[in-house]
Amino acid sequence: MLRFTRELRPAARLQAVQRFALQAGVALSMMLGATLSHADTPTLTAGSPPSSAPTTFMDVKTQKIEGLMPDVVDAIGKREGFNVSFDAVPFSALIQSAVSGKIDIIVAGMTPTPKRAEVVDFSQPVTAFGEGIIVKDSNKTDYKSVQDLKGTVVGAPTGTDYGDQLVKLGIFKEVKMYDSPADMTRDVVLGRITAGFSDYPILKAQEASGGLRGARVVNDYVPMEKFDIAIAVKKGNGALLAKINDALTKMKADGSLNAILKKWNLAS
Repeated sequence: MLRFTRELRPAARLQAVQRFALQAGVALSMMLGATLSHADTPTLTAGSPPSSAPTTFMDVKTQKIEGLMPDVVDAIGKREGFNVSFDAVPFSALIQSAVSGKIDIIVAGMTPTPKRAEVVDFSQPVTAFGEGIIVKDSNKTDYKSVQDLKGTVVGAPTGTDYGDQLVKLGIFKEVKMYDSPADMTRDVVLGRITAGFSDYPILKAQEASGGLRGARVVNDYVPMEKFDIAIAVKKGNGALLAKINDALTKMKADGSLNAILKKWNLAS
C-alpha cells in the first residue's frame, strides 16, 4: 500500500507549533487559575459545643459538627468566600479560645452580653429563644415560672446567662453549675436537683432523641426572658464581622435564614 504524506512548509509548521503552544498555554492557565482560586479560599476555624443540639452538636455517625448555627455559618462562608472547619469546644471555653486565637469564629447558641462584648465582637442576632427546664419523670408539678422553684436546688450549664440570673435571684437553696448536659440530667433523675435549666430548643431536642431518660421537659414553663443568639469573633476583627453581618442581612431578606431555622424547628 502506498502512503502519501504531505509535508508542511516551514512557515506553516511554525504557525502550527505556535497555535499548539497558545492552546496549551490557555489550558494550563485555566488549570492553574482554578487551582489557585481554590487554594486562595481561606478556611476559618469555628468553635462549637458538641452537645447542644439543635444549635450545635457532634453527629455520632459522621463525627462532624452539625446544627442550626453551623448551617448558618456554612451558608455565610459560601456567600462571602471562605470555608469553615469546625472544632468541638465546650461552651465554657469558647470565649477564651477566640481570644487566644485558637478559633476564628464562635458558632454556638451564645447571647451577646456587655461582659462578653469586652473581649469578643458579636454579629447581628441570628434568632432568639429562652430557657426551659427539666424535672424528674415522677415529679408531676407543673412549674409555670422560675418563682415556682423557690427554695429548691436547681442546676444550669456553666457560663450561661440564665445561670447567672438564677444566682442573682437569690431564691434558691443552691444553684449548681454543670459543664455537661448529661451530668445535669443525671442529677435531676437522681433527685440531687429539682430542676435543670437549659435552652428550651436544646432540651426538646434531647427529649426527642431519648437523651432525657427518667426526666421530662416542662412544656408550660415560661422563660424569664428570650435571649438573642449571635455569631462572635475576636475583638477587633472588623473585616470578618462585616462579612458575617453582610451575609446575615441578605439571608434575612431573601428567606434563606428562615429556611435554615425551619429545618431545625426554630422558625418564629
